Amino acid sequence: CSAFVQTLMLGVFAVQLPRTAREQRSVSTSIEPQELREGDLVFFNTRGGVSHVGVYLHNNKFVHASTSGGVMISDLNEEYWRRKFLGAGRIL
Repeated sequence: CSAFVQTLMLGVFAVQLPRTAREQRSVSTSIEPQELREGDLVFFNTRGGVSHVGVYLHNNKFVHASTSGGVMISDLNEEYWRRKFLGAGRIL
């Protein structure tokens, strides 16, 4: 997931990010969920600590990559993601 976010951010926004989700969170500025806008990062605890990251699109949707399903768009309001949500960060 973090490699996908790293590639997307470089290709779309010309922003270089570190490799892991944890490192990506550390270089982002923390924002409140209601402040989310396109290109912000959303972080989740799926296996302990900051272990999953996606890029916010709009209308509570974010794009991310999973080992089981590949690249997909999910909704932050889905029960699974709501329970795992750790926070959001802005790079741009």
